[in-house]
Amino acid sequence: MVRAPNTSRARSDLLASGHLVTLGKHSAVLLVGNILSRGVGMLLIPLYTGVLAKELFLFWGSLHLAASLVSMVSAHGITAALMWTLKTGGEDGGELQGEERGRVISAAIGWAMLAAVLICGGAMLLAAPLADFVLQGESYGATLAMLLAAQGLRIVTYPAEGVLKLRFQSLPIVFMSFGEFLIQLVGTVLALTVFDMGLFGMALASLLAAVLRLALGWHYLPEMRRPRLDLSRALPMARYGLPLMPGAVAAMLLSLSDRWFFNYYGMQGVGGLYEYGDKWARLIEILMITPLVAMWPAVYFNIARDKDAQRQFGRIATYWAGGAGCFAFLITMLGPTLTEAFDTSGNREFAGAAAAIGVLSAGYVCLGLIEVARVGFAITAHTKRTALAMGVAALVNLALNAWLIPIYGALGAAWATLIAYALAAVLCLWLSRRVYPQRWQWGRLAHVAILVVGAAWVVELYFPPANLLGSDTWLIGAFGDIPPQGALWSLRLPAAVGAIPRLLAALLLPLLLLATGFLQRDELRLLAAKLEARLTRPRESL
Repeated sequence: MVRAPNTSRARSDLLASGHLVTLGKHSAVLLVGNILSRGVGMLLIPLYTGVLAKELFLFWGSLHLAASLVSMVSAHGITAALMWTLKTGGEDGGELQGEERGRVISAAIGWAMLAAVLICGGAMLLAAPLADFVLQGESYGATLAMLLAAQGLRIVTYPAEGVLKLRFQSLPIVFMSFGEFLIQLVGTVLALTVFDMGLFGMALASLLAAVLRLALGWHYLPEMRRPRLDLSRALPMARYGLPLMPGAVAAMLLSLSDRWFFNYYGMQGVGGLYEYGDKWARLIEILMITPLVAMWPAVYFNIARDKDAQRQFGRIATYWAGGAGCFAFLITMLGPTLTEAFDTSGNREFAGAAAAIGVLSAGYVCLGLIEVARVGFAITAHTKRTALAMGVAALVNLALNAWLIPIYGALGAAWATLIAYALAAVLCLWLSRRVYPQRWQWGRLAHVAILVVGAAWVVELYFPPANLLGSDTWLIGAFGDIPPQGALWSLRLPAAVGAIPRLLAALLLPLLLLATGFLQRDELRLLAAKLEARLTRPRESL
């Protein structure tokens, strides 16, 4: 008789093994880098809203995604294939060491350079018709060409970043990101305020920032100085990495399709509001997904060696849903205040951008779950299944955007994104049943979803943003009509103070999640023991 695995022991093993500590420690370092680069870059939003019209806001986002799509075609699978080869020995097996390791890295860099020249360079020659197609007739070919050149330079740095992640050298990646950001920041400000170069100037700043990133990668990874076109080492990596590219392209199409439909239907103004709201929802990607995913491959190969790895991955999905769900709720609660505070247009041109933030935030939570769901494909080298799952989700997203955007505008596009990401996560789990089945905790995931959605519904019912923003905010306006003059509860509040009930709700949600049993007893005991050990360690050293 086969005994069922001891789930309590599995929980303790995951928390005690050090995998999550390693992931958290190095992700925290990368989080600092992301805050110093992309996060602080959010401070440019008042400049964008004051200088760019809603339509230009949409055009910039569309062109940037189009250039990213070309880079996905060029090199998405290179880094994953390199990390898989270095960690597992590729088709021969056994972790690579010494001189052979350096040769494989040089071959991957040679592959990246070739892909950047052929694909990004070729796309630059077709930049004008590509821009016309993406923007439905608007002429921004030179801007797109600049963005494609910048993406081509970044492609060359991808293998270097992958190697640094495997070595857990996260500080160099932070320096690369921060250096790139400084050039981007200064260049964008000068382009928009001094030289009045518009989107072309922003793209030129992006190109100069990519040059600096390449130079820093050249400095931190000596193998970048010795690229090699070594087919004997590149072909095995290509067999692993190339099947990942269709999935990456499908994921990028999923992000680009809503912008394309806004342009196609002549709804550029609505699309600009959607783009503005998405910048705030994307904080989940900037502050949580990107730092975690950056170190994720270096950790999940180690987790895969554990006896109960498939259950551990399911538990990681649970922890992600709890943490990201609370953060998504916080962004949703503060969305109306943030979008109004950073709107520097004279006539509040971006009012209403917060309408889709809640649904978009939920979509980014699902995007993080996809990273956990498809880990089995990477471990077992069944990477073609990722392309199938993301391809189906992209097709569904296209159909939903075509149907919902003309009717519901930005909110329709947000729902199309959420449904597509959720479908992709489910498909990844379903397709991995035979190659690497994971054991997700659906009850605990439902616990998080019900609590977060229910809390959002209650707050929107009693403290809707319409009654909390503006100079004439009513303290208890959410409970009915504006009270008569002289009533005891007819206190007027400034907009920032009016958002306090929503902020308090966001701060109370994690406590409510814990109070309703999200963490189980053995998890709480182990966390308490770790906290006690950390607090008492200095006393013992004295």
